[in-house]
Amino acid sequence: MMLIPPDAAVAAVHTTPATVADSYRRLLTLVGIAATPRRAILIPRYARSLPFPGAGATPWQLETMTRLLLRAGVTSITAVLPARHSDMHGYTAIAAALGIDALRSAPQIDHETLIVVLIPCRIDRHNGLFGATPGVAALFHSAAAIRNTPHTLPALAQVRRRGAQLLAVADATTISDGRDAETEYAEVRSVLLASRDPAALDATIAAQFGLDPLQDVAWLHEAHRQGWGTADLHAMAICGDVEALNDRWGLATPSSRRAIGCCRRWTTADATTLVSWLRHTGWGRLFRNYQTRYALHSRR
Repeated sequence: MMLIPPDAAVAAVHTTPATVADSYRRLLTLVGIAATPRRAILIPRYARSLPFPGAGATPWQLETMTRLLLRAGVTSITAVLPARHSDMHGYTAIAAALGIDALRSAPQIDHETLIVVLIPCRIDRHNGLFGATPGVAALFHSAAAIRNTPHTLPALAQVRRRGAQLLAVADATTISDGRDAETEYAEVRSVLLASRDPAALDATIAAQFGLDPLQDVAWLHEAHRQGWGTADLHAMAICGDVEALNDRWGLATPSSRRAIGCCRRWTTADATTLVSWLRHTGWGRLFRNYQTRYALHSRR
């Protein structure tokens, strides 16, 4: 019988806009934390400068995870945040409301530190998985919050060597697929995922988008080969609402033409997708509520 590494379990929870806070609580119970850390560092990742469904950590993801960590007894929480003037996602307003300080210098990382990477479930052009593992590098290189960088494996190795705990949390309430040349695709999935092994979480998400984690995602292959994570789907376990991962995500046949760079692009089709999501889905309406709530708070 194959032994599953203790961190290589991925928890999946089906959720709704009305129950998402309770769903995150259940998710953390399933995935577990080895010990209550003294400090936590949150890293919300976003692939686009303007909000787009499924392209960035959600506001409820950042808010709920912060509240759960505080309730668990974490005494110090900081976050890797964008500049306030350019933050269209609302991260800085949420952080200010909850008393989270922005990470301004090289962080203290040791066995009493929990690093929490918050990601959307997204794939970019050229089958580029926008994962949690590359997000760890944002501790040392802020650009890694918005794009995958060459610093992924050195940063992961450094954090592992220092003994810090890792927690990767993916919000797949809406997923996005940026492989098409003309427009981005988004679909509601209403699923939350988490793992204490970022590579295991990323491998699971890669498979949902139809990729082979060890063959199609170079940094997952290397993280697995070097022993910094588990990316072999046969060497990990899924717990919780396993049936939520029965269907493949994303486009069945992405366009073969070259896609537009996604971070700052904004097309008419993108705007149409966003407006439709905001108006016609529960997750879009929840996003609007958060934008309104924290915009009002920031003006006080």
